[in-house]
Amino acid sequence: MSMKSWGIQRRAVFLALAPAAIIAIALTAYFLIVRYGDVEQALQNRGQALVRQLAPAAEYGAFSGNRADLLRLAQAAAREPDVLSVAVFDASGGLLARAGRTEAAEDTLWEYRRENAAGAPVERFQASINQPALPFDDPFQGADALQPQRDKSLGKVVIELSRTDLESRKREILFVTLLVTILVLASALLLAHRLARDIIEPVLALEDAVARVRAGALDVRTPPHPSGTLTSLETGFNEMATALDASHRRSASALAHSEAELARQLEIAKTKKEEAERASNAKSHFLAAASHDLRQPLHALTLFATELSSNLAKARDRQLAAQIVTSAGAISELLDSLLDVSRLDIDAVQPNRRSVALEPLLESIADGHRQSARAKGLRLLCRPTSLWVDSDPHLLRRMIGNLVSNSVRYTVRGGILVGARLRGERVQIEVWDTGIGIDANHFPHLFQEFYQVGNPERDAAKGLGLGLSIVARLAEILDHPIDVRSKPARGSVFSISVPRAQPVPLTMVEPPPGLPFRSRIVVRTQDMSECTDICNLLDAWGYERECACSDDELPALLASPPKAVICDAGLLDRVTSLVSSQARRPLVIALGEIPDSSVIPVDAHLPAPLRPARLRALLHHLLLEDEEQPAEPAKTRP
Repeated sequence: MSMKSWGIQRRAVFLALAPAAIIAIALTAYFLIVRYGDVEQALQNRGQALVRQLAPAAEYGAFSGNRADLLRLAQAAAREPDVLSVAVFDASGGLLARAGRTEAAEDTLWEYRRENAAGAPVERFQASINQPALPFDDPFQGADALQPQRDKSLGKVVIELSRTDLESRKREILFVTLLVTILVLASALLLAHRLARDIIEPVLALEDAVARVRAGALDVRTPPHPSGTLTSLETGFNEMATALDASHRRSASALAHSEAELARQLEIAKTKKEEAERASNAKSHFLAAASHDLRQPLHALTLFATELSSNLAKARDRQLAAQIVTSAGAISELLDSLLDVSRLDIDAVQPNRRSVALEPLLESIADGHRQSARAKGLRLLCRPTSLWVDSDPHLLRRMIGNLVSNSVRYTVRGGILVGARLRGERVQIEVWDTGIGIDANHFPHLFQEFYQVGNPERDAAKGLGLGLSIVARLAEILDHPIDVRSKPARGSVFSISVPRAQPVPLTMVEPPPGLPFRSRIVVRTQDMSECTDICNLLDAWGYERECACSDDELPALLASPPKAVICDAGLLDRVTSLVSSQARRPLVIALGEIPDSSVIPVDAHLPAPLRPARLRALLHHLLLEDEEQPAEPAKTRP
């Protein structure tokens, strides 16, 4: 277990005990070494002293060969308690005398070992027996006899001392030293534990109190520890906890007051928001109703102006009539945009998603804007594609149409390209133009209502600023993200990201040659003047038409199935009930608003006010498509 996992108490005891233990061990080792050296030195000194005393005493016996005298000296020395044996050897190593507890006549000087025959530890000491070199007066010798002779070795004295007492003394020293060390360490441990307890217990109490305060118990207080070690810290903590508790109570009271005030403000804001939403909805409903009501007189104005332009002979009068038609068209466009925005604001538009082939959709949009592009000298190209998308075809047509219309409006030279490319599981529909471009600082406001770039004078010829706003609303409804990239004076690229769909197989039939002129069309509207105007337009376009002035006339007119029926949206149920049983049901074109809850099938829908150009293009398209379809009994169009 590492020291990192130790608690604070164990660490404190370790820090207090470790220095004492190191000092005690060091002193014990030093004492043992010194004392062991002292007793060893005492043994050496005794052995040296004995052998040095015995060597001179054995000189005469060794010189004269008096073994009895040497034996007596050896026995006297062997009587010492720690002397094991004493031996005297001559110069050649022969044994002259020996005394002691280990006797072996065959031993020589070189056979003495560290242990005796009994295995007891011994220490051997030896000293040389030297012949004394004393001068004496010899009359028969010359002057050289007066010089002292050199020492001559007569033999050796060997003494063996027992180390048993020495080893016993060492063990005694070791035992006493270890006992004292253990007592010192135990005392240090007890003292460290006592000191650690007096310090650690208050610290642990403070730690527990801090943890409880962190958990939210602000009423925690730490009682003073009996040791009084951390009295100032305990007092400071209690004062801090008291101040923190009081501050928390004040903050809680202020917070409760703030929450109550915030709840009141939120209730007021909620009420105002609801009022603003009701006002916005009322505004949207008003705009929708006003736009719808204004369409009727505007529709009549458009029809009258169109009829008037065809009957005027003077060029000036025809020009005025054309200007009236143009102005009425601008007003109609404004009303259409306002009505679309209002319907989107009140969630009156519900998407009807299905698989849509992009190429015919893009081609029809491009066909609708080629005339206006050609009038400005621009090229409008549509890139062929085989991709299909999952979307509402009518809402998607409106989105792309608005983008193309903007590109035509803000492009002076060059052209517009409409195409699509695959991006993973989505299809990116793009409208490229070489127009005036848009600076990046306009991007955040580009899709807001009535926001226009480069039209500070609010010229109606440059649009109303609602087209991109409608595109943004439709993109949110359909979940079709839009993006824009642009450079001033270089052009812009608007893109719509649409989910990819699998193609739906279609029965391809060779279209018949020619155009579906002289087709029979029945018209039924509640407003007789509007019915008359539509019939006049159909006459001018070369269609055979019949006008039903009342519902009673419809059965007779529909008995022989016409090619198409043009009627008000409110008369759809009547018309449908009359034509649903026919083998080849005629095309049904509804005028005005169709309720979202309606399940009556229609082939086309034209909002009011009616635009002659739209009606003519729609009739041409539907009748030609109807000619291409093979006749099927009891077929109902979706």
